[in-house]
Amino acid sequence: MGLGLTKRKIIEHLRGNRSTVAELAEILGLSKVAIYRHLVDLEQEGLVHAVSRRRGGRGRPVRVFEAIDETTAYARMCREMIQQIEELYGPGAGVRVLRARYRKELDAWKASLQSLDLTERAVRLADWLSEQGYRAQARIEGNTIVLEQRHCPKLALAKDYRTLCQVEMEFFGELMGVPLRRESSLSNGDACCRYRADFDNAAI
Repeated sequence: MGLGLTKRKIIEHLRGNRSTVAELAEILGLSKVAIYRHLVDLEQEGLVHAVSRRRGGRGRPVRVFEAIDETTAYARMCREMIQQIEELYGPGAGVRVLRARYRKELDAWKASLQSLDLTERAVRLADWLSEQGYRAQARIEGNTIVLEQRHCPKLALAKDYRTLCQVEMEFFGELMGVPLRRESSLSNGDACCRYRADFDNAAI
């Protein structure tokens, strides 16, 4: 499922901040009507839902929206597939399948990155992740390179299968040619997934 930029911004904001239509309109600089239409679409997709919040005094309750990635059809399908794989082949088999899938992508990507330095590899990886819906960016901080993801299409799945995050970090590290340290994680409730690597450890 592809989401437009505005819908992605709404979901990213609602992951950490319950908000009303009026609050979202002010934050994103759009009309309340436009925001409401996006929210209706996102509700139908199972990506957000509304709860009632009572105002002070005698005013009517106001609808407040929040993100609910856990109920998306994508997350349910992936979870069910992993569960079935593990029922057939034993605990850990589902993650082994995911690791094998990453290995296939790694082999395809490595050749195109070998001639690049660490910064170029990190930028190329961030661009590719953004194309996959991760909203990633890479930047230099002192003698380190930082890779951040502001969105995770697999967030609901990662909450159930934390090993998936480890597999992803290993994959990113191999592509960049340097060990990564995880500093924060969306699956733990942080604002982003943040990885850091030292230039001194980069493969030549």
